[in-house]
Amino acid sequence: MTPTVTPHCCGSFLVDERILVGTRSGVVEAPSITYLIEAEETILVDTGFGPVELMDRRHPSYECHREPGQNLESILDSEGYAPADIDAVVLSHLDWDHCYNLGPFDEGETDIYVQRRELEYAIAPYPMHADRYEAKSLGREPPWLTVDLTPLDGETELCPGVTAFPTPGHTVGHQSVAVDSADGTTVVAVDAVPTFDNVPADGERIRGIAMNDFEWWESAGEVLDRADRILPGHEWAILDAEPAGLV
Repeated sequence: MTPTVTPHCCGSFLVDERILVGTRSGVVEAPSITYLIEAEETILVDTGFGPVELMDRRHPSYECHREPGQNLESILDSEGYAPADIDAVVLSHLDWDHCYNLGPFDEGETDIYVQRRELEYAIAPYPMHADRYEAKSLGREPPWLTVDLTPLDGETELCPGVTAFPTPGHTVGHQSVAVDSADGTTVVAVDAVPTFDNVPADGERIRGIAMNDFEWWESAGEVLDRADRILPGHEWAILDAEPAGLV
């Protein structure tokens, strides 16, 4: 079969636009996105933020919101799948808005992948990153802590035509996914390229928030080199959805 990638909105939240694009200012509504890859295996990239009530307690300034039909099981059902049908979940990184809702996949035979470097750091991050990782130092339990994760060590072919590869910078162990087809390569960049404005066609790359600026620059460059089509991490233009009007 010809591999395909379909992004879906699994909620939205308010964010300082400088987190997405460093030259911007003001508060914007950003989508949370999950990406369904249909190839020789069925793969989901990222699983979004947690229950809105919990996010309101832990991250109140973000005002997380989820429209009816934007929870993962409804999204999968709309595509004809149940969680048990998913062969693998790829976590691009372990920031809180990308890695909740893993329970239904952990209960079955779904492989759940994360880069080892990301996992090792997320277990005990520096205090300045504790909130991003729902760290135990804050009295929280990270959503992936009790899940059977499979660590990856660098670039890994997940199935023919689908490859996870490291894109550190935004976090220490961020990864993206390249999907090859006869039409070219689609890179699910996630937060290696949060929006299209980070990689303007007529100018230099513009980073968003990054733990390492140098690694981010190189990772964004690798995404550009590999991709015929880029799917960013928080870009409304790739979605069949509109902002909920949080701003």
